[in-house]
Amino acid sequence: MALTETSQAGRPSAAVGPELPEAAAALGFSRTVERELVHRRNLTEVFLTDVRSVQQRSFVAAALLPLVHAHYTSHTGPTGRWAPDAVLLLECCRQAETFAAHALFDVAMDAGFILRNWSVVLSTDTAVPQGPGPRELLMSAVVRDADGQTGGSIRSLAYEFGLWLSGVDIGQVRMEVGYVAPRTYAAIRTRRRGGPPPTSDEQPPVATGRPVDPARTGRINPTDTLLLDAVTGPDSVTAALRVPVENPSLFDHPQDHVPGMVLVEAARQIAALATDAWGGGAPCTTALIAVESSFSAYAELDRPVTMAATPPDGAGPSRASTDTADRRRVAVTFHQDGSVIARMSVVMAAVSHVTPPPGTEPKE
Repeated sequence: MALTETSQAGRPSAAVGPELPEAAAALGFSRTVERELVHRRNLTEVFLTDVRSVQQRSFVAAALLPLVHAHYTSHTGPTGRWAPDAVLLLECCRQAETFAAHALFDVAMDAGFILRNWSVVLSTDTAVPQGPGPRELLMSAVVRDADGQTGGSIRSLAYEFGLWLSGVDIGQVRMEVGYVAPRTYAAIRTRRRGGPPPTSDEQPPVATGRPVDPARTGRINPTDTLLLDAVTGPDSVTAALRVPVENPSLFDHPQDHVPGMVLVEAARQIAALATDAWGGGAPCTTALIAVESSFSAYAELDRPVTMAATPPDGAGPSRASTDTADRRRVAVTFHQDGSVIARMSVVMAAVSHVTPPPGTEPKE
C-alpha cells in the first residue's frame, strides 16, 4: 500500500530535532489519513496525518494536536491547552500503530487487535514552544516482534515511540499489541464469556450511581466523567466505572468491551482524585505525566467494573510521592467479577508553576 505523498505546504513549520530520522522532515500535516486505517468512524477523532517507512521495522509519523477538542482540551487545568495531554499523545501513537500495522506490516483490515500493555512518559523539565494553531506532533517508532517469531504471519508487535513537538523531545510511548484472525478473536471472546459479547451499540451502561463532580477529576464536561460513587480515604480511593458509550472520543465506534483508552482515562481521574485527597494538589493544578498499564482480561460491557487507587507498594500517603516533592505516584487496579483485569501505575505532577502563553489564560 502506498503511503501519502507530501506537498511543500504540508511540511513541518518547525525545525526537526537532531534525534529524528531525516524522513521526518518530509512528513505532511495538510490532511488526515483515511479514518478506516486508524479504526475511527468520526473525522474529528482522527489526528494522524502521515506515516513514512524508514527501515524494515521503523517508521516516522505525524499528527495534529487540536487546539480545541470536545474531550482532549476539556480540562480545568493547563492540560490540553498549553501543556500536552498525555492521553491524547497515547491516542496519536495508537493511531500510528494501527495505521502501520495495516499499511506497513500487512495486518489484515478485519484482524482483531489485542492490547497487551502500553505506557507513556513525558518530560517535565523542557519548555515546549507555543504557537497560535494546532500543534504538530512528530513520532519516530522502532518495532520488534513481541513474541520473538522470525517467520510467518505477524502475531504481535512491540512499538517504541519517541515524541517531538516543535523539535523538542517531550517523551516516549511504548505499546505491545497482538493481532489475530477474526475467527480466532471471536473464539477467544466467546470462550471466556461462555457466549458472544454484546457491543456498545447494544449494551446500555450497567454501572449506576452518583457521578463524581467533573472538577474533582480535573474535567469540565459531565460526559467526560468516568467515576461513580467515589469514596476517598487516607490509604485508598475507590469508585465504580461509568462506561461512557455516549462519548464519541472514548467510544468512536461499536466495541465488544471497554477500550483500554477508557480505562487509562479512568485511571487518570481516580489518580487525580487521590492526589488531591492525599495532599498532592488539586486537579486544576496537576497533570498526568506518566502511566504504565497492563491488561490481563477484557473489561466486559455487561458487568460492573470497579477500581481502587492506593499509594505504591502499600506505602502511606506521606510516602506516595516517590519521585520529587511535586510528583505523586498512584497504583490503580481495575476489578470485574472478583478478579483484577488491569493494573496501572500513574504519576501526577504539580503544574501550577506553568505560565500560560499570552492570551491563553482561562477567563472567569
